[in-house]
Formats: sequence, C-alpha cells, structure tokens
Amino acid sequence: MIRKLAYLIILLGGFFQMQAQSEDLMVDGMRAYMKEDFTEAILVFEKLAKVQTQEPAVFYYLAKSYLAEKQLTSARTNAEKAHLLSPYSFDYGVLYGDLLLANKEFKKALDCFEKLLAYDDHRLDGEPDMIRVKQFVFLSKGDDSKDLAEKKAYYLKAADLGSVQEELWVRIIQLDWELNQKDQVVAHAQEALENYPHMAAWVYPILGDAYQALGNNAASDAAFDKALKANPKDDHVLNNYSYFLSIRKEKLALADSLSARLVADHPRNGTYLDTRAWVLYELKRYPEARVAMEAALKDRENVSATLWEHYGDVLFRLKLVDKAVEAWKEALRLEPGRQSVDKKIQMRQIPEN
Repeated sequence: MIRKLAYLIILLGGFFQMQAQSEDLMVDGMRAYMKEDFTEAILVFEKLAKVQTQEPAVFYYLAKSYLAEKQLTSARTNAEKAHLLSPYSFDYGVLYGDLLLANKEFKKALDCFEKLLAYDDHRLDGEPDMIRVKQFVFLSKGDDSKDLAEKKAYYLKAADLGSVQEELWVRIIQLDWELNQKDQVVAHAQEALENYPHMAAWVYPILGDAYQALGNNAASDAAFDKALKANPKDDHVLNNYSYFLSIRKEKLALADSLSARLVADHPRNGTYLDTRAWVLYELKRYPEARVAMEAALKDRENVSATLWEHYGDVLFRLKLVDKAVEAWKEALRLEPGRQSVDKKIQMRQIPEN
C-alpha cells in the first residue's frame, strides 16, 4: 500500500510538473506572438503541441503564427486541428474557413461556415467577421441556385447585412429585370446608386428602361438625361431614349439629335438604323427614313420582323403600296403570329387609329 501511494505521488508530481511546464510554454509562446516574433512563437507552440495534443488554443495560435509567416499549408493544418477540437468556436472556425478559401477549397469553406452559423450565438451577429461569414454563405447559395427568385433572395440577404461589392447590385438588378419586377429594378437601382454614386453610368440607363416600362415617362426621360451626362456616347441610352420618344411622339427634335449621333458612331448596326428610321418616320421625313431602313436591312444578323414591318410602313407612306405589302409579307414570314402585320396585308394599308 505504501509503495502504491509513493508511486501515485510520483505520477502526480510528474503530471503537475508537466502542467507547469506547459503553462510556462504557453506564456512564452503568447509573449513571442504578441511581440510579433512569429518564428519564436512557432518554435514554442510546436513544442507545446507535442504534449498538449487536445488543447485547441495551442493549434489556433500555431496556425496564426504560421499564417503571419505566410506558411499557408502549415497554417491550414493547424487551424483544422483547432477547429476539429473545438468545432463551436467561432474564431477557430473563421480562421480555418478563411484558410480554406485561400487554398481555393470553396466547398469545404462553405461547409465550415454553415456549421458555424448553425451554432446560434447572437452576441456575434453584429461583428464584422460574422457578417462576412453570413455574406459568403448567402452569396454561395445564391450562386448555386438555379431558381432565379431563390437566387435573388439569397443575394438580397447578403446585401442587407452590410456593404457589398458593386457587382452584387448589378446581379440583383439584372435578376429583377429577368423576373419582370420593374418596380424592384427601380428600388434596387436607387439603393445601389446611394451606396455607390460612381455606378451612375450603369444605373441610370436601366432606370430609364424600367421607368418607361412602368409608364413613368417623365422619370424615364430624367434618368436617360442623367445617363447621358455620365456617358454621352452610351449607345444603349442613345438608342432606347430616342426610340421611346419616337413611339410616344414626344420631343422628336431631341430624338432626331440622339438617333443621328447613334448611327454616326454605329453606321452598320441594323437595330440602331431602325431606330433612326423610325424617328425620321415620326418626323414625316419618309425618303430619309427609307434610306435608313434599307441600310438597316443590310445587317443580316439583326434583321427581324419588326424591321421589315417598319420598312413596309415607310414604303406605304411613300405611296409604294405593292412594295409595302411585300415587306409586310416578309415580316409575317419571319413572325407568323404578328397580327398587326396580317391586318396591314389584308387592308393593303396602315390602319388609322
């Protein structure tokens, strides 16, 4: 009994001595780490890791020390050990996840971050790292989703958390447009502009299109005017603005100026020449409109039923009825269900409203 007790005392003595040595090493390692002497910190923490194999803090600071020395492989290995030993630690998980991202292991990083979010710790909700983790998860889920509405919902969750890259606003607004949610296009375009004023050259053109679709002509014109101030040579704006004015039969002098500038820079683009022709048509400058339409039809890649119908309308105004009917028939061949064209062919004239 006395021998067993003595042996136990020796074992306990060795244990406490080892604990004391471990504590000393931890203090030394942290002292070196705080002094940014990461080479020394690595030496100390590596010694400690051999005896404290289940202590996550040791591997965490070892990983951070390796990271400071730009030794990413060793940093990732030790960060993984810390995370596995303490999977609910947000700090350990974030470090491991970030190192996975640095190593382009995106699926593993997503899995790591999702598990961190599953651990409900609301005291971290407002902290930058928590916001960053949530944004990464939402963006990843949005990128992976095939459903446009679901994709947009994830992107909006990421945006609602705080500052995001401009590209995310572009994607959200484009999804609004694809989902035919023009009111959302307006709301999100304005929000993007508030966050990033230098996006004006991209935001105002799509605002002009969205307001036009919503029937708010004044707001559409104002947006296009601002777009042209941001980029006077934006061909999308020059085309859409002048075309919308022509179909509304408003500000035709401005439409004339805009469409002339457009085709001066793009003399072979069929779509743009068609816009120019229609502005001239509304100005009753039919011979000029015919020239523009015939130039538009030479652009085989952009020929459409709309172009042939417009050409027929121009020819009709020039009293070339037989040629107008031929053009309308070509429009109907390209788009058989085009009722407006069928009616013109049957009547051999443009119905007056």
